[in-house]
Amino acid sequence: MNESIFSYDFTEDELRALVLLLRNNEADLPGCLQNLMLNLQNCVYDAMTIDEAENFFNESLS
Repeated sequence: MNESIFSYDFTEDELRALVLLLRNNEADLPGCLQNLMLNLQNCVYDAMTIDEAENFFNESLS
């Protein structure tokens, strides 16, 4: 595999949308993406209050 480093600065909206997408399709995710999903999810949740996290957890993609 190419040794180049991927770098991208996600906006908060992009991160939230990506986490929702991954979570809503978790059953179809290959195992190699589980760690990515968990890390992105933790990143998003760590920046939220408990109320925000509960609301976000109950969201679905619109």
